[in-house]
Parts: sequence; structure tokens; C-alpha cells
Amino acid sequence: MNENKIKATACYCQIPIKKLMELVRMRFIENVQTEELMKQMKSEKEREYLATIALLDVSEKDLIHMVEAEKPEQLRHFLDCRAHALEILKDNHVESTCT
Repeated sequence: MNENKIKATACYCQIPIKKLMELVRMRFIENVQTEELMKQMKSEKEREYLATIALLDVSEKDLIHMVEAEKPEQLRHFLDCRAHALEILKDNHVESTCT
């Protein structure tokens, strides 16, 4: 295990669409810092969702080197779900600096 890598505890496919859009709006449109939002989250699950959403402004190229995955398929799944989440946001006119 590489100490510099992060372990994503939630995948984009696990985040309900309504929650995805809500957190993206707060983080990237209203520009509330992740640390401040973490304090507002009511559960560990919400904090996991936010941590995953915070990675939306990281390029896919950088994510490949940052995210820890036991198997290459896990990383590919995470990246595919991320792309799908970005499409959902675009289709719902939730434009942000994360794309």
C-alpha cells in the first residue's frame, strides 16, 4: 500500500442523485470549503459522500495516481462512475468548476 494514496470510501454510484447535486452546489457553486462542509455533515456516510465529491475537481489523470485500489477494475469502476456523475450534473444543469 502506498502511503500517499487515498482510499475512496464511497463511490459516485453510491451517492443518491439528490445528495450529489446538493453537495456539488454547496462545494463548487457556492464555494463552501470542504472542511467547512464536513462540519455540517450529520453522519459518517454524508462525510464519505462529500470526500468523494471533493475529488471532482481533480483531473482523471491525477486521480489515477492518487486513489488506492486493490485491483485495476476497482479504479476503472470509480472513474467510470465519476464520469457518469459528471454527466448527471451536466444534464441537470448543475454547472461547476469541477468539470
